[in-house]
Amino acid sequence: MTAGSAPDTILQRFPGPVTLHPSRSKWLLIFVVCALFGTIGVGMIVDAAPMGWFVLIVFAFGVVIAAVMLVPGAGSLKLDRDGFEVTSLFRRHAWRWNDVSDFVPEAIAPAMRKVVMYDDVNAAGRTAAKLSVAIAGRNSGLPDTYGLAAAELAHVMTQWRERALGPAASAGS
Repeated sequence: MTAGSAPDTILQRFPGPVTLHPSRSKWLLIFVVCALFGTIGVGMIVDAAPMGWFVLIVFAFGVVIAAVMLVPGAGSLKLDRDGFEVTSLFRRHAWRWNDVSDFVPEAIAPAMRKVVMYDDVNAAGRTAAKLSVAIAGRNSGLPDTYGLAAAELAHVMTQWRERALGPAASAGS
């Protein structure tokens, strides 16, 4: 990370709170792409193609999700001394720093952009967590990179956790 970079600027605000927001341009692009493919699905239905309804439903779902994520307050990542809180589709969930570890950038599939994965002690053993470990090597993940590269966000999360927990963070990871 270079001095003066976005991650350094965020870390300078420790102990926070600091709130990061998803990239609106990313969600607008997803909205447009899903709308385009949804329109193709409509064309397939008109042409009596059997997969038309499937294409329409999948991409209409994407349009709805993208539209919701474009509404202010629908998504965020809040960091503070105690932990972090993720808001996605207006649903909030919080984690304490001592319950999470090993923030790493991972590509879920070869052609996908990287996301930030981590281990959550409270998720261990759950079916979804086992599937996540099998796919990405960690049992939990952040739903967005909040305008940062996955490696930058993983760095911010790791450093923030270490600062919040002090010497115990190094021993616990």
